[in-house]
Amino acid sequence: MTTTTALRTETVSADPKYWDCPTLDADQHISESLGKRLELPESVDSDQWATEQNEALCRWFARLGHQQYEQAARDNTYNQENDLSANYVYSVFAPVDCSDWLWCDDVFVVIENHLGGDVRGNYGPLAVYRVDQLAETGFFDLVCGWYASPINSESVSYLADCEHPELQAANNRLSVGYSSHPTSEIRNLLWQGCEPVWSEQLGCYVARLADVPFAVRLVPTEPYYAC
Repeated sequence: MTTTTALRTETVSADPKYWDCPTLDADQHISESLGKRLELPESVDSDQWATEQNEALCRWFARLGHQQYEQAARDNTYNQENDLSANYVYSVFAPVDCSDWLWCDDVFVVIENHLGGDVRGNYGPLAVYRVDQLAETGFFDLVCGWYASPINSESVSYLADCEHPELQAANNRLSVGYSSHPTSEIRNLLWQGCEPVWSEQLGCYVARLADVPFAVRLVPTEPYYAC
């Protein structure tokens, strides 16, 4: 039988055919972690690279923040472990006297989304966001987590099963932040290497974990967003 109904929320989705390829929607991830984009002034051309407009951006940020700014970081998500639906380049601009831009208030993040093809080119118009304490927003959590729960929610033992110590330990390992790629952790937890299977009835994956005495549902989860 061909399965066609994917598990999907606004932010994460799972393909019934490939359990180990969950997707974190890039646009939604940016929106959830950084908030609303700023309207660009006429002095900034959205169709040019941020690196080509460094001075114009810094002048604009100085007017908004009443202090001087500089580019503190720039990277491409392609260079990091991620489950994103599309990669993007991000540039972080922080006050010049900021000791740690990750925890600094009032920083600006410039996003340039990749539109497909060779990652070395084909990027869309830049977008700018203003945030406090970037490290706490979830922006740098680029992977999906997973959550395991007992299959039968109507069982009289459901609540007790949810609190099973080995299940709770497994969920800790599958949460975003425990490892660089929670999906890889699932393979280390599976009973005798039996991979998860898709259940059309439940609309999720079903699996047996090595130290948990009952079968579980497996659903991908999004990072924690503080924005």
